Amino acid sequence: MNADELFQDFEKGFPKRKFSAGLLIAFIDFLKDLGIPGQKFKSLEDMLRKYPRQQITAAGQHANTLIVNRGGEAGTVSLRPFYNEAERYFRAEKKRFDYPSCAPHATQAWADYLPWLDALVTFASKELDQLRAKVVDYVLAKLKSQAFDAASIETDPPLFRLLLESFSVTAQKGEPTGAAYQGIVFGFVRADNPHLQVEIDKVRTGSKRLQRVGDIDCWEGSRLAISAEVKQFTLKPDAVPDLEAFGNATGKRGALGMVIALAFDEGARDEIEALGLKALDRNDLLRIVELWDPLKQRTAVQSLVYYAQHVEKNSSLTDRIKAFLKLAEQAAAKVATPVDAVPIDEPQFPTPTTKKKKS
Repeated sequence: MNADELFQDFEKGFPKRKFSAGLLIAFIDFLKDLGIPGQKFKSLEDMLRKYPRQQITAAGQHANTLIVNRGGEAGTVSLRPFYNEAERYFRAEKKRFDYPSCAPHATQAWADYLPWLDALVTFASKELDQLRAKVVDYVLAKLKSQAFDAASIETDPPLFRLLLESFSVTAQKGEPTGAAYQGIVFGFVRADNPHLQVEIDKVRTGSKRLQRVGDIDCWEGSRLAISAEVKQFTLKPDAVPDLEAFGNATGKRGALGMVIALAFDEGARDEIEALGLKALDRNDLLRIVELWDPLKQRTAVQSLVYYAQHVEKNSSLTDRIKAFLKLAEQAAAKVATPVDAVPIDEPQFPTPTTKKKKS
């Protein structure tokens, strides 16, 4: 059997026994590791006279795979590591998951391919290399790559995180003071609590006049679950007494009370939390939002746009938010370049270095 005839025999049997590709490659690597090419053996039986088959493993078990003795102190060499590498190459490296994961079964079937081995031991090194490359190319062409294509995934930029980081909350011409930050906090609370009904009004409307507890109230039916006071400034300790009524109101209702400011002077946070309230600043919100997926961030962004356009009804703030979002999306699109293409079907792969064992 010459190389062309051997390949034709392999090609014929491949559809039913796909592992035969890895086995043929393993045979070639096994023989080359032993240095068989050029020794002018006429058959496998002829080779085994010089390199006797070992039928007992190092663990004292019956050897189902092909293991031979190199001779003297050189130890033994087994077919299994070479097959493992072929299987790893097709499945792990080249993502041909239709190639079976069946190393024990495949290497136990070596005796079904004695005609291949009889032929392979007679081939020159160049013939073995050419046949090996041909088998690899054949498998890569026959089995579809299931590699993950990063270019097929569309991802949203973290827009709400970008707003928290960079959007100016300082009131611009035509905007009411405090509206930008109150809208951002509304977006945060709305996205973080989709199971609650969230109520908010314009800044400086007056919670008491509206019979509400805080600037933003979140309801579970008739029960107040969360209420937030929004402060678009750095809150000082001397402003904490003004929050006592808010703390009492949320405490009586068993609600989570939050004071969300731009920042806190030293000592203010501790005094607020002594009232049973939770103190969060812009950095605290950012740390939480960094754990959000892009879709949750988009919910927060759309809630902010809703607040500016339909609650505040302020075109200046609405236009400024939309302009910021447009620029952020454009910048994100420029950064999201495709992953560099990697050749999929390179025909060669490294063979394992076998550890020589003493017999």
